[in-house]
Amino acid sequence: MDIKKYFDYYSSVIPIERVMELSENDLDDLYANSKEIDGINVFFHLLNQYIYLKQHDAKKETAHICYLISYYVFTALTPPHSENIALEYGKKAIQYNNDTKYKEWIEEILKGN
Repeated sequence: MDIKKYFDYYSSVIPIERVMELSENDLDDLYANSKEIDGINVFFHLLNQYIYLKQHDAKKETAHICYLISYYVFTALTPPHSENIALEYGKKAIQYNNDTKYKEWIEEILKGN
């Protein structure tokens, strides 16, 4: 997937059928290759994607985006209170899809890793 096209300033949302292709590595690459403001804007793109998926009742995809928001905030952005924000979105991921991956991620956040 040409992921960068979905993270330009005026880009559209990722189509529901393609959301699961977005990975942690994609987010790491976006952050590493972005100017500071563009790295922050990735968060807002993810947040907008979350709202879009929630409106379309795409539970599995919404869970995935919640997990990726949690991951991005906790590992890349690390703003003030990143652990609390990451934990909140990690819990949302589990609410939408009770997947082992998301439970393990919560454990990592709680460890502070």
